Amino acid sequence: MADSISCTTTTDEAHRSLGQHLLAIVREQDARIPAEGRAPRTVAEMRARLAAAGATHGEVTA
Repeated sequence: MADSISCTTTTDEAHRSLGQHLLAIVREQDARIPAEGRAPRTVAEMRARLAAAGATHGEVTA
């Protein structure tokens, strides 16, 4: 039974390590995308982008 516990722990550690590695790679690749080429990810980012676009075109936003 100890073998299955150590195997699970090893598997969990491997999954955690893989997750950390993939997260680091994704963040590195994401940082390479210019801000103007990145799609807004949150409502706040989308509203800020729309407000900036409206200000650029002379529109008044509430």
